Amino acid sequence: MRDLSSKIGIDVQPVYTSKKLEQDLKLKEIKPRIVNQHSVVYCFKCDLCDSNYVGYTTRHLFQRIADHRYSAIGRHLRDAHGNIDLLNESQFRMLKKCGTKWDCLVYEMLYIRTIRPNLNTQSDSIRAKLFV
Repeated sequence: MRDLSSKIGIDVQPVYTSKKLEQDLKLKEIKPRIVNQHSVVYCFKCDLCDSNYVGYTTRHLFQRIADHRYSAIGRHLRDAHGNIDLLNESQFRMLKKCGTKWDCLVYEMLYIRTIRPNLNTQSDSIRAKLFV
């Protein structure tokens, strides 16, 4: 209200403020922005060593992160560091937001070739390579 008052040059005072409405409008849960993204190419970087991984998902990224407990990333954390519970969302970053699954495949292939991650089991996206 102070900003409005200073802009128009008149002191504006609210007549009524609903406490219940204020409580209803508060955010219940704040998630980091990256985990709510879908159709993305992403990179995993291990906090304890230089290992990294590039992948894509058309699902929400937080769902894919949960799946990585049983993938090459989970195996790396278990074998190299002895604890799969070290996996957390802060180790992931979004490289590219994609419009379609095809875009994700192509960008995944390009990022794999550029970054050369050592946890990926394939050197590029075979499905994208078939069409390029």
